[in-house]
Amino acid sequence: MHSENTKLIGLIPTKYSHLFNVQLNLSFQTRYIGKIDFAGDGTFTTNRKSKHIFKKLNALGVNHSLLIDESIHFKWIVIEYEGRKLVTSRHYFLTHGKCYQFGKVGFELQCFLPLDKFGLNEAREFEANQMTLFSEVS
Repeated sequence: MHSENTKLIGLIPTKYSHLFNVQLNLSFQTRYIGKIDFAGDGTFTTNRKSKHIFKKLNALGVNHSLLIDESIHFKWIVIEYEGRKLVTSRHYFLTHGKCYQFGKVGFELQCFLPLDKFGLNEAREFEANQMTLFSEVS
């Protein structure tokens, strides 16, 4: 499974040593889905528009393989949406998001987090409460 993730997600270097474009390698196309800044805890940043809203959940999605790939180190997710920066942590996104696959329309497995679940304070509180669990699992 890990090798599939590595093939699916590509990190393309930029002129900055800590900043990479994230490339999604699908069988029928290559898409750029955002950037990862490995400075500090690491941040995945992407842009979304209202057409990207999953209306059933009022949520925005991120590629599931990127979220679970432990070889790609980042803690934070920032989604620029309609002039706002929606912030959360990767672990919060995986824990509170719901995964769906829209294969018939050419999309890979994605995890969706409702707009009202985003927030730096909520993510920080969640992360603080998980620290004991992380150390037990690691």
